[in-house]
Amino acid sequence: MRIQKIISYFIIALFCYSCQNENIYQNVGTIPSSGWAMDQSIYFQDSIPSSAPENIGYEIYIRHSNIYPYQNVWLYIQTKSSDGQTRSDSINWKLSEANGRWLGKGWGSLYNISYRLPNLVIKKSAQKRWFRIDIEHGLRDKVLVGIEDIGIRLFTIRDSLTSDSTSLLPVSIKTQEDKK
Repeated sequence: MRIQKIISYFIIALFCYSCQNENIYQNVGTIPSSGWAMDQSIYFQDSIPSSAPENIGYEIYIRHSNIYPYQNVWLYIQTKSSDGQTRSDSINWKLSEANGRWLGKGWGSLYNISYRLPNLVIKKSAQKRWFRIDIEHGLRDKVLVGIEDIGIRLFTIRDSLTSDSTSLLPVSIKTQEDKK
């Protein structure tokens, strides 16, 4: 009986592990303690392993403090890739309810919130594949206080539940793709 329980737990753990999304890239850009200047861009750049699929899951996350002065944040995200694709996303993220309750997870004065963006498609080729993602805030403040970190995660999509990016989108998103 005890061996059956152990085997059952092992099978459940193996099943849960197999459904996880494998990270292709994950990194965090820290905002200076003085704040995020309007003309300051946070960027992420790296190569993509040849084993990575063409269709890549894409998530961005923010860590902010309770001194952040607004309910939302506008972000402008430009993504360039080795296959000549350029994509611009304008995102209006809701960070708190109207009553001031912060969304996301956190305790004390720090909160984390993440959103799934539309998948990236970077065509396979004989050349090295790469990406560059630039993020700027779109608020009128010359220096935006309260945003601590911005991070991105690119991952392999393993199941149909995680490939549906519409269920986790922020309040509004506009995407424009250009081919060069």
